[in-house]
Amino acid sequence: MADMTLAGTLARAAEEEPAEEREARAAVATAGGLYLVGALLCASAALLPHVSSPAGVIGVGLDALLTGALLLVAASRGWGGFGLACVAELWGVFVIGVLCASSGGPDSPFALIYFFALGHAAAFQPRARFVGVSVAALAAFLAPLAYEPHVSTMFAAVACVGIVLALLTSIVVHAALNRLREQRRRMELMIAATAELDRSLDPAQTLRTIANMAVPDLAELCVIDLLDENGSVGDTVAAAVDPELAAGVERMRKAFPLDLGSGHPVAQVLAGAAPHVLRDLTEDGALERAAQSDEHERFMREAGYTRAAVFPMIARGRTRGAISFLQLHGDARHDPSLLAVLEDLAGRAAMAFDNARLYAERAQVARTLRRSLMPAVLPVIAGLDLASYFRPSGAGSEVGGDFYDVFGGSESCWLIVGDVCGKGAEAAALTGFLRHTAAAYAREGSGPGDVLAQVNRAMLDQDFEGRFATAILAHIRARGSHVEVAVALAGHPAALLMRADGDSACELGGSGALLGVFADAAIEEVTTILEPGDSLALYTDGLSEAHAPNRVVSVAEMLEQLEQTPPACAADAIDALLALIDPDDSVRDDIAILSARVRPGSSATGASAA
Repeated sequence: MADMTLAGTLARAAEEEPAEEREARAAVATAGGLYLVGALLCASAALLPHVSSPAGVIGVGLDALLTGALLLVAASRGWGGFGLACVAELWGVFVIGVLCASSGGPDSPFALIYFFALGHAAAFQPRARFVGVSVAALAAFLAPLAYEPHVSTMFAAVACVGIVLALLTSIVVHAALNRLREQRRRMELMIAATAELDRSLDPAQTLRTIANMAVPDLAELCVIDLLDENGSVGDTVAAAVDPELAAGVERMRKAFPLDLGSGHPVAQVLAGAAPHVLRDLTEDGALERAAQSDEHERFMREAGYTRAAVFPMIARGRTRGAISFLQLHGDARHDPSLLAVLEDLAGRAAMAFDNARLYAERAQVARTLRRSLMPAVLPVIAGLDLASYFRPSGAGSEVGGDFYDVFGGSESCWLIVGDVCGKGAEAAALTGFLRHTAAAYAREGSGPGDVLAQVNRAMLDQDFEGRFATAILAHIRARGSHVEVAVALAGHPAALLMRADGDSACELGGSGALLGVFADAAIEEVTTILEPGDSLALYTDGLSEAHAPNRVVSVAEMLEQLEQTPPACAADAIDALLALIDPDDSVRDDIAILSARVRPGSSATGASAA
């Protein structure tokens, strides 16, 4: 059950609120609380001796009460932020100065308390404001020295104790808060870096992302050196506060390749696969040992290398390279917490790069395999205009089951489009089998229905682990002065036929069972005559379901689109169908389209080599 209590509501709000806003709210609330405590102390002033102006103390108490209440309201509503807290602290310095003047001056019993309290409140502020509030409080604390002719030893004692305690507590609190802020900032950077690394699966882009996200928060210069297949330093990517410096580092690596046997920190890390931290590169001999040439040494000195931390990039047990984080001219130190963050980032970077590299290799294999499963170019068929389109789903890193092919002899040609169940190597094997088996049976002179029936029996004779497929096969051949087309379907969408008059479009194809499922599959064959200018389009269901389930393109929409934009060539029919979807958007499946158009004036069909 959800927590419906006030505490639960506040806890959820705190989790959703940015850390900086929570700190600002806490600063305002702390200042408000200190004002209320001051109001209570003022209420006890009547019991204290030597109160020179009770009315002044009461006035300060009422002011503190009202100010504290307003600050707490502002804190509850998230108003003001650190600016309001700073104003409240400076106003507190003035008010407590009045309180001290009204209750004994140098001997005021409130002198120690107020300074101690202000130190705690100001600790939330950034360093510049913290120093400003502290100086103002110190001035107000020592103000009696300016208007009192004689200052008692009690005041001196209170001043010494108050200043020491205030400085100690406020500096400790301020330093602790800044450390927490730094750790939180680094943690947020790591979270952001992890999210950023997952955005790209391109190895080169991933390297650039890694280097850029380290600058300037973690280093002023970040350099990534990769190992090539031969174990030598190959590509180098750099990012820096000054882009010219990063470009110069990359130029130096190309001009003076890193010698893995040298004393360069990167070479030592790659040789031993252990981090290497150089806390002072300005010491004698440090840059000379790292330099690959005199020009390289001059470059490093002019760049102002002062400190470096180099970590190996290890992924899946293999060192892929090294990443270096350098400080230039500054006083930033590689403290243990920063080194831990850098080491963690190096590990994440190595895994991100290795994932991108593996993905790129997989995508290349998929592209090569996909090319082998489809014709490199369509053949030249006399009297027939041909065009094709293929769009893999997603990023195309996996071979899908959609395919097409065109093959023919001297008297006729065949068009086939199919869709195999599944993806990957198993689907690719079945795709290749279907394509080549259909072509082999087609050359025996059978009709498209008989060819698909023979392919179905061949699939059942093989072990394809229960995989099935759909296909449409069209046979186009000359019949005297006419061009005849016979179409057979095996669980596939029918062909789209557009007549040359541009006023009629219809489906062409009968019915047929899936391939690889039934031993006695009945596959119907439909025949018609194509006139000059008539077009035929074969497609996979990836076209109609490109953006499913939000939108499914119906056959009626496809036919209407073809009637509205009559194709003047085979490619026009494909363009008209693609206009119904957005191919550049994420499509849920592969899309394959094969289009053929009888050229006007043609009365026969033949085939020649492409």
